Amino acid sequence: MDPLLFLSFLVIILIIQALTGIIHVKYYQKKVAKLTQQYSEGYLGVGMTKKMFRIGKVAIVVTDNEGVIQECNILSGLTVLSRFAKYKEYVGENIEIVDWKKKKHKLVVQDAIKRIEEQMKRKAKAM
Repeated sequence: MDPLLFLSFLVIILIIQALTGIIHVKYYQKKVAKLTQQYSEGYLGVGMTKKMFRIGKVAIVVTDNEGVIQECNILSGLTVLSRFAKYKEYVGENIEIVDWKKKKHKLVVQDAIKRIEEQMKRKAKAM
């Protein structure tokens, strides 16, 4: 194979990867902005898990001021074509007493809840 052709192919692949990454980041930003607008009261936490050879996950959890989960969205997948899916099994549960038995995506949701608890502590200190 011609080295110049191979190098050109490699550069094109890198450019495509960068562009799809940018598109995915914009999708994520729009989703967070939409949820922030939709739930103006309460807290929004984003949790992430990324293992070396496993599927990465992102969870966006929205709670009211008392810590009751209003919405839970999880993005899970290997490609930039992955989209957020709503998980209703968490909705209505208080972050203090979530029943973790038989729950999917436990680690990423726990990470998002940890971010919400940090926000609640900061707000309590400010008052």
